[in-house]
Amino acid sequence: MKYAIIICFIFMGLSAQANEKGLGISIGNPTGLNGKYWLNSSRAVDAGLAWSLGKNQEVSIHSDYLLHKEGAFYFNDIHPLDFYYGVGGRMEFADEIELGVRVPLGIAHRFEAESADVFAEVAPIVDLIGKTGLELHLIFGGRYYFN
Repeated sequence: MKYAIIICFIFMGLSAQANEKGLGISIGNPTGLNGKYWLNSSRAVDAGLAWSLGKNQEVSIHSDYLLHKEGAFYFNDIHPLDFYYGVGGRMEFADEIELGVRVPLGIAHRFEAESADVFAEVAPIVDLIGKTGLELHLIFGGRYYFN
């Protein structure tokens, strides 16, 4: 039963028809693999499989529905940075399974010629099932996109 829940959670973020699909890595807390599926030019679904590298080495998976504001900021007045925010879920496998709600906020820069992006994200998480409490994820990463 536990594995059925895990599989359903992963594919929750992969079920939508997408225009572009990206795969990449994320570094921070937690560190791991991530993917992003664009629904249109301003909406996307992401998913991640990651692990904490600190004292407690838990594995977690997450998926978020994201809204993007293209060109919300500029770096050096010429590099557009998209702002994004959303809501999603997170499952962590510690002493017991923990389920929580994620609220990611981030910025991303798209390299159109290379079909890639880089991003920085902060995501407060409220764990509701298992060990309840508040947690904060801070990650940096990049993805390569496939058409």
